[in-house]
Amino acid sequence: MTLIKSALSAVAVALVAGAIGAGVANAEPAPLPPPGPAEVQGDPAPAPIELVGEPPAPNAPRKPAEVWNNKPVVWTSMWGGRWGVWINGAFMPLTSNVNTNGG
Repeated sequence: MTLIKSALSAVAVALVAGAIGAGVANAEPAPLPPPGPAEVQGDPAPAPIELVGEPPAPNAPRKPAEVWNNKPVVWTSMWGGRWGVWINGAFMPLTSNVNTNGG
């Protein structure tokens, strides 16, 4: 019986030590990949796609600004029409709905 308890204790200690060792190994960041050919030659990255707006509606309020946070302010007909900016592929409205004067 003592042999079984000793063996189980040794297995438990080995499992805990392995789990701690695996946690330490996973905590280190992976090495960075080598630079690609474009990075080595110094080729510029492709320009980001600029999302442009639509022509303003006849009843559109005046444009609040030309740029906001270094992004061009554009008109969109979404949500009844409003001025806003495109940031990371999402439209951020800067004015309220032109038809309902609300959200």
